[in-house]
Amino acid sequence: MAQDLKISYLKSLQGYLWLRGYESGELKCPLFPDVYPAMKKWKENGANICIYSSGSVAAQKLLWRYTTEGDLRGCIWNGVDGVEKIEGGYWDTVNAGLKQESTSYERIAKANRALGEVGEWLFLSDNVKEVRAAKESGMKSFVVVREGNADISAEEREGQVLIESFGEVEAMVEVAGESA
Repeated sequence: MAQDLKISYLKSLQGYLWLRGYESGELKCPLFPDVYPAMKKWKENGANICIYSSGSVAAQKLLWRYTTEGDLRGCIWNGVDGVEKIEGGYWDTVNAGLKQESTSYERIAKANRALGEVGEWLFLSDNVKEVRAAKESGMKSFVVVREGNADISAEEREGQVLIESFGEVEAMVEVAGESA
């Protein structure tokens, strides 16, 4: 597991251990302090929040169920009656595609047309290549710089909107406009 190999029986074991750990209360998904207040505010203001992760949809739902702030699955969009959806607001590399390919972001927006055209979407990531792919699809996208994440070079920073807190998102959307 230290090598992060994608071997199915190891992934199954990992999933089992996570499930038992979360259900027993021994494990909690840690969040940066700004995440829950921002998600709560966005949800209250009518935003539809989706998650796109390299982790499986099942793992995402587990993590969002057992956060340090409680069960936050209610903050994640879960579809609209009569609208075909794959997993509602949960996306992974199986149902969307690779995160560094623009077609994956196009696929997500197309499958969830009820949430607006691709240009109305905002994608946040700590990975510059993912942000570039989202922008190529037509989405607005910002790089989230967090302590403990990989450093971002000056070259990678070029042409990117960088934020350090989810609390900055609304202001940066207004400032960045269509260039985001």
